[in-house]
Amino acid sequence: MNIKTTTSVRLPLGGEINKLEITVNAFTLFPNTISVTWKVTGPATLREGIITLPKYIVDQWGTDDSVVKQFVLQELGLLEDDTIQPNSTEEV
Repeated sequence: MNIKTTTSVRLPLGGEINKLEITVNAFTLFPNTISVTWKVTGPATLREGIITLPKYIVDQWGTDDSVVKQFVLQELGLLEDDTIQPNSTEEV
């Protein structure tokens, strides 16, 4: 996944970010909130922390993990870059 910074970054990341890891921490059955550990990395950047998912996100989250991913990206002030990068090893 490639991600790019937005104009409203809430966290001073400094540099290019090209990888986001999200780990959901243990939680009880029917929780009101869930905490997730996040880590962003890039060529010269490494930052990590914890974000608490509010109840409305927990309620929306079922089998679709993109709900959690989009919330974390939003909280970090990042957007996923979904443009297709040309493969430099392919012959044209």
